[in-house]
Amino acid sequence: MDLLPPLLPEETHVRAGENALVAGLAFALFWGCFALSWIASTRHVPAFRDFPAEKKADWCSRVNSTIHAVAVVVGVAVALTSISWDSDFMPTSSIRPASFIFSVAIGYFLCDLIIIIVWPVPMQMVIPYFINNFVACCAASQYGLLLFLLVELATLPLNARGFLESVGREDSKHHARAIYATYGVWAVTRTALPIYLVYVFWVYAYPPDRNDPVCLYPNLLGAHVIALFCVGVFFFVHTPEIVARRKADAAAAAGGGGGDANDAEAGGRDSEGDATGGDAPKSCVASLSISLSRGRHKEDVVDDSYDDVELGVLPRSARGS
Repeated sequence: MDLLPPLLPEETHVRAGENALVAGLAFALFWGCFALSWIASTRHVPAFRDFPAEKKADWCSRVNSTIHAVAVVVGVAVALTSISWDSDFMPTSSIRPASFIFSVAIGYFLCDLIIIIVWPVPMQMVIPYFINNFVACCAASQYGLLLFLLVELATLPLNARGFLESVGREDSKHHARAIYATYGVWAVTRTALPIYLVYVFWVYAYPPDRNDPVCLYPNLLGAHVIALFCVGVFFFVHTPEIVARRKADAAAAAGGGGGDANDAEAGGRDSEGDATGGDAPKSCVASLSISLSRGRHKEDVVDDSYDDVELGVLPRSARGS
């Protein structure tokens, strides 16, 4: 029987005070960014001044999520390279870098929760990070938890799309590029990556041999929930939308009108019941992180653009009041 490697420092005691301090500072930083983006957008973005309060909050929340996405992706890269791993993806050196980036993510999630507190927000994706950072002996699954944060990469093109929709530029080439970029990035970071990480959890982390099950099982459950929603959104929301856009492009080219899917979208929004427009498919796919709902300011139509999406997408018209 192989002997287990020596326990890491984090497996005998947890730096609860340090982790709480980092999470608190991150919370304050993101809250400050939210306020500063509100002030800066009021001064420098003319369209922002005409937004209702809910839409302004959604805009500023997108700024926050963009900053968070960049920060955690860089942090994950640093943590993965600075921690030593064995052949079973178990850490063999201090996991302090991972705890730091997890604390930053916790601070952001809590800030986002305050912003959208009037809406029900499931906290499943936050629980594993809380347990990891504030319960001693959690050394397994660090590899999986770190890589799962890379789903934030898809937030960048999603937010680009959301910003363009907020200022009425749904018919622009940039909006079309954002849609296709979202599809490509989602395919890698929110479809292939979660499937791979579920495989890693079952092959390398289960059953727990050197860590308390209180650490592994919430991570394992969270991995399956996140993978289920991310893969479901890819196949039942994003893929139908891309197919509809490609058909619209083909129809426009065959008709010799010189139009594209953006023109089809514009026409679809002017007709009730048009099922081939370029808006998000009306699939009732639940989201793990629902942000502020907002209506269009100038047009009395259903706004089906995407909210600030962390781990899933739910069109507003499917959500109900």
